[in-house]
Amino acid sequence: MILTSSPTRLSSAQVIETMRGSLSIANHFKLLVWLQGDVQRIIPHDALISYSGAIGSENGHYDVVSSMPGMRTSKLPRDKISKLGLNAYQQWITAGTTVASAAVPDDLGNDSREGGCPAATASMKYSLFHGIHDARFKLDHFYILLRQTGEFTENEQRLFELLLPHVDAAVSRIESLQTRRPALAPLAYMLPESLNAAGLSSRELEILQWVRQGKTNLEIGMILGISGFTVKNHLKRIFDKFNVSNRAQAVGKLEQVIRQGASPVLTAE
Repeated sequence: MILTSSPTRLSSAQVIETMRGSLSIANHFKLLVWLQGDVQRIIPHDALISYSGAIGSENGHYDVVSSMPGMRTSKLPRDKISKLGLNAYQQWITAGTTVASAAVPDDLGNDSREGGCPAATASMKYSLFHGIHDARFKLDHFYILLRQTGEFTENEQRLFELLLPHVDAAVSRIESLQTRRPALAPLAYMLPESLNAAGLSSRELEILQWVRQGKTNLEIGMILGISGFTVKNHLKRIFDKFNVSNRAQAVGKLEQVIRQGASPVLTAE
């Protein structure tokens, strides 16, 4: 089988090798190398933006992978990237959740104000996008490829649809590796009896630790390998035991307990 993708012709072996390359990705640098190497030869692009959770919400997460100066997650205003994601996501839904391409909206462009979009973002003219529904966590992982010149072809759309599960697996594995490391070093305190008396289980303490670090139910579920619904149920029990009504109050109670005399212990290896 020969897959044609201008300006080169790709064999099925090349596509399979690109898929296989995704299996060794364990950090953002390796993801960048893979995207700008193997994937670049199949679908030329200048940047990849990944979204998880509700696009544009406080709980939503996005990440930018690009070798272009200025195209960095920390440098791109959330409102602009959210607007780009929402625009593409709505088109994706309208198209029946199938892979699609479109011109990048003009109002995503350059903004000279402090914190505005860098010139690299303004130069992006074409987008290719698709999503994967996560039935376990009830959300869509959504991905956008961007490039400066040349509309994405129908064949590139088909190739992106074929590669997307491998892109998604690689991105999810990176996020998991990054968030799981701190889990190996749980709260570095011997909690006083005032907290132990509340009857929190080790799992509840673990979840409360991640809440304290600002993680959402979805993120905690991904870190611990449980569903967001299970995390929610644990939090309800924590609220009852602490006699509080929300996450902020629960964290406040924990902070208060720590200030009142938690003593440090060795963290787990």
